[in-house]
Parts: sequence; C-alpha cells; structure tokens
Amino acid sequence: MAFAQIAMIPFNGNARGKDSLAPAAIIYSNGPLSTGATSKSGVAAPAGFTWSELSTDNGGGNFSNTTLGAGCQVIDSSGTNNRCADNFIVPVGQTWTINSILVYGYQTNSVANPFIGANLRIWSGRPGDAGATIIFGDTTTNRMGTPVDSTWFRIGNTLGGVGITPAATNTARKIWEIPLTVSPAAVLTAGNYWVDFQLDGGDGGNFTPLMSIPGARSLPGWNGRQFIGTTSTWGDLIDIGEPAATSGPQPDIVPNVALEYAFKLDGTIAGAPLIPRQRNMDFDGDNKSDYSVIRSATAGGQATWITHPSGGGPDTWTDFGSGVGFPTGDKAVPADYDGDGKTDVAVWRGSEGNWYILQSNGSVFRGESFGLAGDDPTVVGDYNGDGNDDMAVYRPGAGNTQSNFYYRTTANGGIFTVPFGLGDDKAVGGDFDGDGTADFHVARAGGGTYTHFEQRSTAGFNAYPWGLSTDKLLSGDFDGDGRSDIAAVRVNGARYDWYVLQSLTGSLLFQAWGSPTTDYLTPGDYDGDGKADFAIWRSGQPANQTLFHVRGTASAYQTFEWGSSAGSLTGPDYPTANFAVK
Repeated sequence: MAFAQIAMIPFNGNARGKDSLAPAAIIYSNGPLSTGATSKSGVAAPAGFTWSELSTDNGGGNFSNTTLGAGCQVIDSSGTNNRCADNFIVPVGQTWTINSILVYGYQTNSVANPFIGANLRIWSGRPGDAGATIIFGDTTTNRMGTPVDSTWFRIGNTLGGVGITPAATNTARKIWEIPLTVSPAAVLTAGNYWVDFQLDGGDGGNFTPLMSIPGARSLPGWNGRQFIGTTSTWGDLIDIGEPAATSGPQPDIVPNVALEYAFKLDGTIAGAPLIPRQRNMDFDGDNKSDYSVIRSATAGGQATWITHPSGGGPDTWTDFGSGVGFPTGDKAVPADYDGDGKTDVAVWRGSEGNWYILQSNGSVFRGESFGLAGDDPTVVGDYNGDGNDDMAVYRPGAGNTQSNFYYRTTANGGIFTVPFGLGDDKAVGGDFDGDGTADFHVARAGGGTYTHFEQRSTAGFNAYPWGLSTDKLLSGDFDGDGRSDIAAVRVNGARYDWYVLQSLTGSLLFQAWGSPTTDYLTPGDYDGDGKADFAIWRSGQPANQTLFHVRGTASAYQTFEWGSSAGSLTGPDYPTANFAVK
C-alpha cells in the first residue's frame, strides 16, 4: 500500500538519544512521535531505537491514518517550496522567552544526516489568516543547529485491518531532531503563536513526520498547516485515512481527521502561573482542606457527610447520597460546581448514570443524568475555564480499544467527547499545565511500570514513565507551581512510600508516610500554602483515636481526630479526600 508524505505527525515524548543544543529547559512539547520499541505487528525495533508508527482508531486498526510525513522543503530540483506550521499558547500572566525550537524531519533511504539548512518564522495569529503577523524570523536566514539522531524510525500501520494492507517494518525513514536557533531570543507574552519552518535536505528532499498517538488518529485541537509553494496558499493538514471506498461512487467510509506536528520549545517561563483550584475538600472557601468523612452503614443506606471546617466554623452533618465507600454504593465526586470557591457535596450513582449535587451557593440541589455504569466519574474538573467544575467521566474501551473522556460544561450544558487512552488505562484528573482548565491524563501499565500520557489544554501532549503498575496513583500540586503533579504511592513492607514527580523541576519528591494495612491516602492542602500535603486517615483505631495524620509543607506534623471505623480499612466512615485515588 502507498502512504502519503505530505502532512504532519504528533510527537510522543519518549526519551531522545541526546540533546542537540543542550537546551536550558524544554518548556513546551507539542506532542509525541515515538510509539514504542515494538510495532503493532509485534516486531522489535533495532536496539536503541523505537518506531514512530501511523495511528489507528480503537487501538486495533478499524481505521488508519496514511500520512507518513508532510513536505516542508526548501525549493529543490523538483520545484517544491513548502512550509509547515503549528501553534502553541502562552497562558495569561506568563511570559515565555524562546531560545530555540526543535523540529523533526527525515529523508527516505538516507542513513546519514541529510539536512543542510532550515529557516524559521514565528507568527502571532494563524498563518494565512487576515491580521496574522510575523513577529520573528524570515524565509532566508539559516537558523539550523546540529541535527541529532532521534532514535525513531517512521513506519506505516503494520497491523492492517479490514480493507487495510499491513505495512512492513523498515528503517528507511530515520527521523532527525533539528534545532532552530531563535536569536535574539523571542520574548512572548500571553497569546496564540505559530511556529512556521522549512527544512533543506538538498535535492533528495525531505519530510516532517506527524504526531502519532496509539489508539487515536487525531485529537481535539489538532490544527497543523502546510504552505504549498506552487499555489502560494496555506491549508489545513488532513488525513483521509483508510480503508478507502470500495468501488464506484460510494462515499469514503473513513472520516477525515486533522493532523499535528511535533515540536519543542527551549527557553524559560516568567510570571506566576495560575493557581488551579485543587480537589482539596475546601467546603468553607478558606483555601485550606477540611477534615471530612462520609458515613454509610450499608451499601444502600443513607450517607452522611461529616466535615470539620479548617476556617473554624461549626462542624457540618449533611445527609446526601447512599452507600458512599462501598463498591456498589454512590461515588463521592466533591468539586466546586457553582464556582463560588467552595467544594460542593456531590455523588454519582453509577447504577442510574445520575449526578446529584448540593451546591454550596444557596444550597441549590441539582440532579442530572450523565454517564453510564462502568464509567469513572472522578475526573471532574473545569474543562472550559469558566470557573465552574464540570461533570465528567472516563469511559474505558472494551478490551483494549479506544477509551473516551466525556464532560458536560456548566456554561451551556453541551456534552463534549475526547478520545484518549485505551481500555486498560487509568484516568487521573488534574491541571497539568497550570492554565486553570482540566487536562486529559491516563496511566498505562506495561512491563511492570506505568507510562503516563497527557493531552494538556495549552502545553500540548506529554508522555513519560513514572511508577510501578502496582502503585496507587493520585495528583496534586506538591511543589506549588500551579500545575498538578503525579504521585505514585508504593507499598514498602509496613509503610507507604510516596514518589512525586515535581512539574516545577522535573525532580523526585519522596516521603515515607502511612501504612497500607490501616491508612487511606487523603492528599490535600491542609495548611493553605498552595501545596498539596502528605496526608492519611488511619482506620481501625480505638475510640477517639481515628486520626488524620498530615505532614504539611508549611507547618509541623499535625493530627486531627475525626470519624470512626469498625476495623482496618472498613466502615462506617470513608475519608472524602480519598475519592480520586487510583
């Protein structure tokens, strides 16, 4: 079968062989290219390399992309003179200083580096649109640094499918990482910017691969563009997919999808990031987590939310939901659904697919039908940035097929679907780029470890290994930079070990805290310093000794007696802050 080489492909964030310009810091990755060391057909890549395989839907090849790469070539003997462009967003309140931009390219059947030059422009606004302006660069200055072997080979869909001929694995398309120098550095305030580049591979020509994410041909927001020199026009990068129409005038059975380029920005970020509201059980709106448990005597019995406000107000007892804490009972989904800065009491009843919310602003009751039995409702968050948390569920695909996030915005009640993840993945909620909106994050087990995949609302796609597949997973802003961090909590004999990947520095934060035989993990910001604290609620203790134990980041170790339990890790009480731990 033939594959198009006219468009773009996403970047996957797997490890590169080495850095090309010894970058000060990669502040943005637009997406992934590497899809792993084993092809869909089970063929291992050469030692030290991984494949960059064309994407299919549903994790198995119902539909397949066909675009291996897009032409971004300097004019050559064929008369080709094309360019490639894709965007990034600088959030409000931040200033980004860009020192270099890393892009990717290959020349078919070229083993050695074929690139002899590259030029670059940065636009404010989308290239080709009225009002868009060039704020850096030109089409003639050679800004190429030293290309580096990415250790990825671009290949077609090797799995095939109904009406799709599988491609063979091969090493004909070695991908190179190409640094483009931005000098003087580009200093960018909040806005929507576009990277526009052109690569020179000599008369042999060259292509730029498009992002590839296992299980998704495209994602919402993908919007790569290509400039065609022969017509002097910009157009969207579209993959028509396969299988194609079988014969005659039949319509194509595969939907067209937008494509995206992989690139990285090297530079620095200034300005305080937005501080996202954390799932920190702040029922009184004082920016501190409150001590809260939910009491249910039976799986079908009345659930009572019992909360001690950190602001010093009276304790509250609220009857709401049934059987919270039991596997067949309601799921706690506390969040700020009315945007008043206070956590609302809320449950999701999976047997009905219904949400029941008691809004703190005016004690307004809401009941809405959203979701299906088997969905994961713990991914609630503000997905549209309007200040209100939205109802959301993660629906695992059957077997190991395409999974989807669904969310309903409070602004207009619209339901949105985002295909992301595969059936066995775990969804972990959070705001991983600190822009005040929730992102899509899944953890995928394989070989005894987790690989995390994030589609962030302004900071692009990210993928990285973190934790063992036996770890408990949770998120929280442990370093206070306004971005959610992933914590992998591991059983180590009679204790829990917390391993936190800090987004501020990329370094490990470690804390031994709690016991797997008695303790629930209850992360939150109990001292109000903007950082998540290491916290547990210890069950199965004698009367008046059922305690929260908190190691705060801005306070000394503290305990607080709250709730009761009949035995270790048993009811009648369940700590509310444990609701999103996976």
